[in-house]
Amino acid sequence: MKTGNRSNALLVELLIVIMFFMLAATVLLQVFSGASGQGTRAGITTQALNSAQNVAERIYMASNPEETLRELGFTAADGVWTRDDGDFRIEAVSEKTDRGHGVWYGQEVRVLLSDERLLTLPCSRYEEAQP
Repeated sequence: MKTGNRSNALLVELLIVIMFFMLAATVLLQVFSGASGQGTRAGITTQALNSAQNVAERIYMASNPEETLRELGFTAADGVWTRDDGDFRIEAVSEKTDRGHGVWYGQEVRVLLSDERLLTLPCSRYEEAQP
């Protein structure tokens, strides 16, 4: 009888060890899966930020922001210029105000990921009128 009890105890111990390793493997799998998702989102965010900065710089330097946006592949609808870059969407809003002695150009570049605003870059400049 003693051998039977020992073999049963050994089987129970083995089952407990196997269950422990299965639980640890499940937790590690979830951790690595979550880290992979966060890494992917961070990569998309970085790419979106770089694209938005490029658009803002091009708009800032342009004498005609609307033409520059059209050249960059944006389409206009209700005063908002939009470009879909696959994982994210870039929107640009332009405003031109005559201030008497010059013209103020104000733009705002927004990046949206699944209709959630990731960032907003303001971009404005003032051009004095030529006498």
